[in-house]
Amino acid sequence: MSLAFLSKPIGGSKNKDADASGNGPDSSRPTQPGPLRGGAGTATVGGSPRVDLMPPEIRVKRAQLRFRRKLRLGLVGVLIVVVAACGATWALNSLAQTNLQAAQNEKQQLITQQLQYSAVTTTQGSIALVKAGQKVGDSTEIDWQAYLTKLQATLPGGVLLTGVTIDTATPLKVYTPSTVPLQGDRIATLTFTATSPSLPSIPDWLDRLTSLPGFADATPGQVNLTTSMYTATVTMHINTEAFAHRFDKKAGSDSTTDSASTGGN
Repeated sequence: MSLAFLSKPIGGSKNKDADASGNGPDSSRPTQPGPLRGGAGTATVGGSPRVDLMPPEIRVKRAQLRFRRKLRLGLVGVLIVVVAACGATWALNSLAQTNLQAAQNEKQQLITQQLQYSAVTTTQGSIALVKAGQKVGDSTEIDWQAYLTKLQATLPGGVLLTGVTIDTATPLKVYTPSTVPLQGDRIATLTFTATSPSLPSIPDWLDRLTSLPGFADATPGQVNLTTSMYTATVTMHINTEAFAHRFDKKAGSDSTTDSASTGGN
């Protein structure tokens, strides 16, 4: 069977040289093939003859369908991600609510246990308040009985204390500092009067006063003679080393250590 008709142009116009009888073009004149549909200008020599008869509208329609299919797949993917994120958020929220409920239950149990020992807590608070009050009251306390006993021991033989005046700081009142230049800090002033049948040696007496704890300075006053007795007045200032520290053991031990170091030097 002859396949010569495949090389003829498809859809071309009739040849002007066709004879009047309608038998076709004159075979004596060479004819040129027209353009083939599908973009090929000439037929491939030696290849299989192919003809693309599909309209362009169908190709465009197929491309649009493929694009829509991709859009649908993308939308489904986004929907899956959103659902997964919502599920994870819900799971985290449930876990947080569970932990919160457990913490609240534990707090309630602790409150119940504290109520069982409320009396102990109240007692501890009272003890702490008493200790704080003791420290405040002890902050300016001086054991005057022991201090005056030590003061009597420093007096020369035959000298007797006859009067003592004490001016000291209190927990509610700060001691007024000295306005005289070159005088040291003090927290109390001790003014005492002593009598002696003989005239005492004031310099030796003042030197003995320096051994008292908290001694800052001392100033002798007037010495009067009345009825064969000498009366002398001395004003002595005392610093913080004289504090008793009965309830503040740490401060008391530090003060004792400092005094021992000073005496050793």
